[in-house]
Amino acid sequence: MTNDVILKADNLYFSYDDEKSHSLNGFSLEIRRGKKIAFMGANGSGKSTFFLCCNGIHQPSSGTIYYDGEPVSYTREGLLKLRQKVGIVFQDPDNQLFSASVYQEISFGILNLGVTEEEARKEVESVIQEMEITPYRNKPTHALSGGQKKQVSIADILVMHPEIIILDEPGAALDPRHTALVNTAVDRMTEQGITVLMATHDVNYAFEWADEVVLLKDGQVLMHGTPVEVFSNRTALASTNLEQPAALQLFDSLCQKGLLKTNLPVPRTLSALENYIAKLPFRSNSVEKPISTSYDTKKAILVVSFGTSFENTRKVTIDAIEQDIAQAYPDYRIYRAWTSKMILKKLKKRDGIHYDNVKEAMQRMASDGITDVVIQPTHVINGIENDLMTEDALEYADLFHTIHFGTPLLTSIQDNDRLIAAIHEEFQDLTSDEVLVLMGHGTAHFANAIYAALDYTFKDKGYPNIFLGTVEAYPSMDSLLHMVQEYNPKRIVLAPFMIVAGDHATNDMAGEDPDSWRCQFEAAGYPVTCVLKGLGEYPQVRKLLVEHVADAI
Repeated sequence: MTNDVILKADNLYFSYDDEKSHSLNGFSLEIRRGKKIAFMGANGSGKSTFFLCCNGIHQPSSGTIYYDGEPVSYTREGLLKLRQKVGIVFQDPDNQLFSASVYQEISFGILNLGVTEEEARKEVESVIQEMEITPYRNKPTHALSGGQKKQVSIADILVMHPEIIILDEPGAALDPRHTALVNTAVDRMTEQGITVLMATHDVNYAFEWADEVVLLKDGQVLMHGTPVEVFSNRTALASTNLEQPAALQLFDSLCQKGLLKTNLPVPRTLSALENYIAKLPFRSNSVEKPISTSYDTKKAILVVSFGTSFENTRKVTIDAIEQDIAQAYPDYRIYRAWTSKMILKKLKKRDGIHYDNVKEAMQRMASDGITDVVIQPTHVINGIENDLMTEDALEYADLFHTIHFGTPLLTSIQDNDRLIAAIHEEFQDLTSDEVLVLMGHGTAHFANAIYAALDYTFKDKGYPNIFLGTVEAYPSMDSLLHMVQEYNPKRIVLAPFMIVAGDHATNDMAGEDPDSWRCQFEAAGYPVTCVLKGLGEYPQVRKLLVEHVADAI
């Protein structure tokens, strides 16, 4: 046992009914000194029973409790020594309070430790003041309200200067004011370095307050970890009748929508989450300065693409998209930016061609006197490239009156449905004994889930012979080969699920290398036809991106 372990439970068993069932059923746990630990679980999971064993009120039928490295002795002297160090505040204070007055109640325990009356008086006065119970210090304990009784029962323990305080549902049946008072008292305990064990059903409080969370089920430890680790495990929570804290639910939702980044520290309070949201440099995909009529408007649309080093596919995809947007918005000046550093460097070295990256394009527009900007990405999904694009653009927000962001190609369910329809229209001659395999790029970003979801949606929409995979993520070629073999087609059609049919389409999909998708399918015995046509060549895809510009404006 390490030195910082103050309390250890080793394989505890305890039964209330002659071993017919166990409230503790092989319970084992180590508690480190100075930690704030929330114990959670359904009613009857063993929380209160474990607490009573920690204080020596219950003796386990088997197993051992260790305090500060030594096994607990259940002799009179051993229990007295344990209870001086481990205090418990019961859920129902009526089970704890018995003296005639509040002052007598609080002084009873410390006087039994053998201190002088003067020392006891000083300690009692100090804790009465700390717990804000001076107005009813001389009242009979039975005349107190529930919240007042809870305050006194905590004072009962604090005056003993324990090393561990156990709180069994300290906020149960309390009004908001007394709940706040109890919570303040708990905060003071932790500031003093007291180890605090608390049973609670309040996931929001536990998420904010605890250093560690212990989930109990059927008298055993189901899970023990940090609040983020435990409350991120939906399966464990569901098995103990608990829900995720509100701050975590909202944070996950905002990350899934791309509004917050998943690498941010998880906010453990709603106020911390609110601070994240308040620092976002835009709302509803836009940045706007206060309304003013004292400037001359010059509007522009910045079309941001990943880029390509293949001139022929650029002309029929990226160029075509920019031309359609320009035709739809003749009052806007069209600018271009590409996000691939590798492609930009290659074009500069090979062809002497320079295209702006996002930062350069923002500077160029500012130099040209542009006041209002719409930024429309041609990215397929809202992944890493889109996040970086947004960050780069917002560095220049102060140079413009407004910045509005259009969304990537696949952002809504309607986008997905329309793209599926466009693919079906493009490959309407596909027969039922043939399959279409689409190659997407893939990413480590959580947005990659769209590929697997869209693959499923093709089947759900009645196209069982259309498969979607990725070069760099899931679904991978291995997964696709297995699924295609199960379908057992007579022919495979390969096509890129990317805006341009560039390097990935030419080499990874249709290339001569044995690892290319074409070669792998051919090696598996299938005739393969490759269609080198990027999504940007589909009129319906370009139309959808033009509509995303309209939504941004």
